[in-house]
Amino acid sequence: MRKLQRILLSAAFIGTFWGAAANESASLFGNETSNEAVVGEFFVSPNGNDANAGTKAAPFATLERARDAVRAARAEAGEAGADGVFQIRLGEGEFPRTTTFELDARDSKTRFVGVPGKTTVFGGREIGGWRAATDAEKSAFPNASAQVWRAELPKIDGAPVYFEQLFVSERRATRARFPNGGDFLRPASVWEETSMDPQTRRAPTDSTPQELRAKPGDLDALRLTEIPAAELRFAQFVVHHHWDTTRRILLGFAPERNALLARGGAMKSWNPWRDSSMYYLENLRTAFDEPGEWFYAGAENAVYYRPLDGETLDAARFVAPVAGLARLLVVAGTQDKKVADIRFDNISFAYADSPRLDEHMRPAGLDVAVSGDLAKPGPSQFEPAQSAFFTRAVLTVNDAENVVFDGCNVAHVGEYGLWFKNCSDCAMRNSDLYDLGAGGVRVGGGKLDVRNVVENCWITQGGRFHASATAVWIGQNTEEIAILRNDISDFYYTGVSVGWVWGYNGGRAFRNRIEFNRIHKIGQGKLADMGGVYTLGTQTGSRVCNNVVFDVESYGYGGWGLYPDEGSEGILFENNLVYDCMDGSFHQHYGKDNVVRNNILARSKANPAKGGPAHQVAITRIEPHRSIVFERNIVYWKDGVAFGYNADKAKADYRSNLWFNAGGEATFAGKSRDAWTQESGQDAGGLVADPMFVDPDANDFRLKPGSPAEKIGFVPFDYSQAGPNREPSFAR
Repeated sequence: MRKLQRILLSAAFIGTFWGAAANESASLFGNETSNEAVVGEFFVSPNGNDANAGTKAAPFATLERARDAVRAARAEAGEAGADGVFQIRLGEGEFPRTTTFELDARDSKTRFVGVPGKTTVFGGREIGGWRAATDAEKSAFPNASAQVWRAELPKIDGAPVYFEQLFVSERRATRARFPNGGDFLRPASVWEETSMDPQTRRAPTDSTPQELRAKPGDLDALRLTEIPAAELRFAQFVVHHHWDTTRRILLGFAPERNALLARGGAMKSWNPWRDSSMYYLENLRTAFDEPGEWFYAGAENAVYYRPLDGETLDAARFVAPVAGLARLLVVAGTQDKKVADIRFDNISFAYADSPRLDEHMRPAGLDVAVSGDLAKPGPSQFEPAQSAFFTRAVLTVNDAENVVFDGCNVAHVGEYGLWFKNCSDCAMRNSDLYDLGAGGVRVGGGKLDVRNVVENCWITQGGRFHASATAVWIGQNTEEIAILRNDISDFYYTGVSVGWVWGYNGGRAFRNRIEFNRIHKIGQGKLADMGGVYTLGTQTGSRVCNNVVFDVESYGYGGWGLYPDEGSEGILFENNLVYDCMDGSFHQHYGKDNVVRNNILARSKANPAKGGPAHQVAITRIEPHRSIVFERNIVYWKDGVAFGYNADKAKADYRSNLWFNAGGEATFAGKSRDAWTQESGQDAGGLVADPMFVDPDANDFRLKPGSPAEKIGFVPFDYSQAGPNREPSFAR
């Protein structure tokens, strides 16, 4: 005990001997925020010094120094120190990182506390030295008379820094893009030299020449034949094909075929590029034509930027991620020795890279004159993967128990925000994840994850570099995961994905809960085959309940609100409000014994790219077992038909549903409801009638008194309870 008392004096309380200096530093670290018994405390400040004592008046400078001080204090205290909580308090300002901050089992029972809204772990590198570009420097750009700024690329170890993301005053700037405005082109055709063996699903070689052949006139404005190879190697094109994206370095242009040339892994036989795919190009001098865009001029060791109205050289701050730094924090135990009881409160984590991966680059066999040394940062290629599966997370927690993030933000990053893997009782609460290169949160994918929680968070503005990422991904071997009361929005693929086994092949994703979330602005016409909530495989006891899902839109097919995909089984979908989705508010590809009960499914719209009428409820595959129980739901639409695909033919139990087409007659596989019911014996207790919503055109789906929904046993639910109970910390 005497050892522990001595440590307390040497760490937390030395500051009392500094008198006024301690009082002056108090504001830099905020107020005490915990009632926990803290046995030792150290302070860290961007203006500190690692030679200091780590007190409030004389703080350390780095997280590593504070971490090591806690380890030493625990070791000196022996058993008494092992049982106590140590606190590391981070002051106001930015804590710069060039490497990942790592914690392990030795750091259990440690709490990291920042100042709300003022403490940032910073993985960026400021790009300075900006000036107005000269007329000669602008002469090769479109709109050469407009304002352009230029900076020399800083050098690390003699080499210019490389980056594919740039942030201007905390806004993700647009890398010179064609076409503008987030639009896409569609190819005339695609080609690769070798096709995948349909039996083995493997190509004869990993390095496959590929061409994306443009439609006549589509690329004329880019003048690709005039761009030298030394500059072209920094340009890429990105293909969106159904649920995947592929990023390729632009190796050249064949004008006789109007073809963009590339080399990489062979296309997937089940999801290749198609003439219906979409694509865009990045980082071409001839595409650098709009305010807010930037251009990496690697051939001249410079970077250019076109300022927005109101931006000034003296006020704008330019930040690129530290090259290669994808993870800012790793908390990692082992299967034999978990890390436990670590908290992070009121800390922001900002700026992180999405560096190229050796396993994606090396098999392509690119000339070193194009790729550069693969051991160093350089132009990237990324192969396609659903949910951008190969990406990492800024906050990575492995083999851990009770690791909690509360009031923490993740922003301006290249990949996912957070990943719990092989974890139990871990949580992220009251936090904001936004401006994400990939998705927001991943849980699972290891041996077993249990009782992890994501609650009361804003998860938004994602897929900015890897568009195929999922906002929230819950993988295989997960139990009792809870995704509760979050706002999940502005992604280009799925909102929440649960399960990672295709078909009836076992699996372990049981008793997970997706409840009281607001999920919206998903897809945005950028990808296909997605859902507001998407599930795979056996999920006995899982619940998708009390969510509000709206504005899900695909480019080719899909865009469903609730989407149990291949082999989804044993899931309850209840008390959800789903509206303004595409191809169906509810669609099951194939599955078994899923229960769809007491939902409001409204205004599903047709996909113009696919053609055909809008349908509200859809089942694709006819199977020998019961696919779904569909009971006591309100289905409301204005055009189209009730059923899509094989919803009328699949083995499904329809019971006591209320149907209404506000734009005309409600039809069921070409029949009236009475005729369909009489022929099929389905939907006993159901009816066609106006549900009497308060104002459905204004998205007010509350029921007026006297609604016929009572007759089917529908139980009204308060959908206003979905989403966080707080406003986000960022500007919406």
